[in-house]
Order: sequence, then C-alpha cells, then structure tokens
Amino acid sequence: MASPSATDSPEEESTDVPEVTQAETRVAVSRLRAKNTAPGPDGVPGRALVLALKELEPQLRGLFTACLEQGQFPSVWKEGRLVLLRKEGRPADSPSAYRPIVLLDEAGKLFERIIADRLVSHLCREGPDLDDNQFGFRRGRSTIDAITRVRALAEETVSRGGVVLAVSLDISNAFNTLPWSCIREALNYHRVPPYLRRTIGAYLEERCVTYWGRDGAGRRVMSCGVPQGSVLGPLLWNIGYDWVLRGELPSGADLTCYADDTLVTARGSSYREAALVATAAVSQVVNRIRCLGLEVALRKEKFTFTVPTC
Repeated sequence: MASPSATDSPEEESTDVPEVTQAETRVAVSRLRAKNTAPGPDGVPGRALVLALKELEPQLRGLFTACLEQGQFPSVWKEGRLVLLRKEGRPADSPSAYRPIVLLDEAGKLFERIIADRLVSHLCREGPDLDDNQFGFRRGRSTIDAITRVRALAEETVSRGGVVLAVSLDISNAFNTLPWSCIREALNYHRVPPYLRRTIGAYLEERCVTYWGRDGAGRRVMSCGVPQGSVLGPLLWNIGYDWVLRGELPSGADLTCYADDTLVTARGSSYREAALVATAAVSQVVNRIRCLGLEVALRKEKFTFTVPTC
C-alpha cells in the first residue's frame, strides 16, 4: 500500500490570486477579538492588534495579498515560543505528561486565518472535501456528533442481533510528527489552488521554536508536524490525515475520527465474525497510518464490544 503521491495532483490551475478583501479581514479580526490567548514572541496581545487594525487594516490587507501573490509566509511569523501545559493524571517526570503549545505572533495568525478560510471554502465548494467521518476541527461538528454516529451504528447492529467491536487507535505524538510531504501531496489531491499551495509550502518551511530549558534559552528548527496553537495547523492535520479515512475497509467495518483519535468499528453476526472483521480493518488502517510516516502506539489500543441483550 502506498501513500498518496504527486501523481494524484490536478493540472495547474489559474495563477490569478484574489486580493484579500475587507470582508475577509474583518471576519478574521472578529475571531481574533473573541479569543484571549497569550501573545507570541513579539509580545503584542490579540486585543491590542485589534485596536491597531482600525488604522493598519489597509496596509495589512496589502501585505497579505502580496504574500499570497508571491507564495511567501514571513519568516518572523514562523518563529514560535514553546510552552508546556501539564496534563492531568500523568506522572510529572513523564514526557507524555505535557502538551507542547506554540505561541505565535497574532499578526501571523491573522494571515493564517485568511488562508484557512480560503482553504475551507475551496474544500466545501469545489473539493474534494474532507471525509464525512472526520469530526475534529470542523465547524458545525463536535465530539457529540462523533459519539452519536458510533452509537447509531452500534444500536442498529445490536437491534438485529449482531455484535459490534470498537478498537481505538492512539497515534504517537501525532501533530508533531506528520510529515510535511504528506500535507503537500494531500493539497494536490484536494485540488487546492496553486497560490495557496505555494504559500502553505512557505508556511511549513524553516519553522522554528524557542524555549527555556535547564541550560537557558534554546532554539530548534522544525522539520515536520503542525504547530499546536496555530490557526492553520489543525486544518492541515485534517487534510494530511484524510488519506487514512479514504481507504477501503472490509465489509462490516467503519472508521470514525476526531482529529487524530481514530476509532475502528466492526460488525458481525457473532463475536468471532466481528473479531475477524476488526482484525482485518485495524491492520489496514494501521498500515495506512504508517504509510503517512506516523506511528501507532499499539500498547495503548483499547477495544470494547456490544452484544444484544436478552
């Protein structure tokens, strides 16, 4: 099984780049205004930028348009400050007890919002869109929707006297290890306009994070992954990971995702039949995940099963 390749890419489309409009900027600003997040390396909080935009909006729109035309993402906006947030219920001396968050300049995140909105608009109107079974990081979808879908599948099967198995897959360090090549190839598959592909390519290149460690300040250049704390990162994850959801599964198997949380469900007339379907389906899904350059933490796999009641 091979990962998606550049041969899936569409023919080059028009090189015309629509100017960034006042309406686009104001939508992005309204979302910035609604958030109260820590500032990036420049120290400018989002609310201060919102106030300054009353005077700077025309200049910023011109800058954003020029970046899109030239396929560039300013280097200063690709440098983030790394902070670690403690996860509950895990030993303090374990690396997995901390979630890495990258604090980025708000002006750069404003540009990310422009790009993200155009990406979503393209996927919805022209496509191919993201798979319907991806519920994470998508407007109008939630964990409740994902749970409701899985529950409906289980109830339908059990009502007919069948058995349902569910296997949850844990991807190791998912967001920090997704290869950029997967994102680029996926952008081709989804027929994203060339100017957006170029700009996103520049967005990914030469990213770095600064941090404080035992030896003082440090700096690390990134070569893969999507920054947690960014605007574009979650959407680029969905686009890159979408190839896993598009894969064919054995009859009776189904796949539901919330971001990187991946649940394989298998239906059968008996536990044995459902187990055989689950084994084949999990093998296929894990292989596709590995083809993307990601790793599944097999020791963290969890499964549940549902049987009809008497």
